[in-house]
Amino acid sequence: MASKLHFEIVSPTGVSRTAEVDMVVLPTACGEIGVLPNHEPIMTMLEPGELAVTAGGKTVYAAIGEGFAQIAPGRISILTDLVVEEQEIDENSVAKAIERAQTALANAANLSDEESAALESNLKRNVAMLGVKRRRRSG
Repeated sequence: MASKLHFEIVSPTGVSRTAEVDMVVLPTACGEIGVLPNHEPIMTMLEPGELAVTAGGKTVYAAIGEGFAQIAPGRISILTDLVVEEQEIDENSVAKAIERAQTALANAANLSDEESAALESNLKRNVAMLGVKRRRRSG
């Protein structure tokens, strides 16, 4: 029986984080799930949102983008296009990016389907980052 989870995040640029942790909470397409060391094996889609990683009694929060999580007893691998820890998020820059995306989407008649999809994806990632920053500030 594993007492820790081997945790890793893989992004388009390669493995960005690895650690031995106690628990991971991640945003899936079906809602948030908590993962402990002996979790049943599953593969799930991730939605942009808040990732919480607990190790040694300390929890680190990050915003993550779309992707997948593969969970097995004693191991969790996350494949995502975005991971930004709470302290790295610039709230003003993210809020401005959200405004720009919303304005562009309001004029979606001028955009191709691909441009609209890219803007919507970008908007979701920025909303996730802003949510993490604001929840942690008020929490």
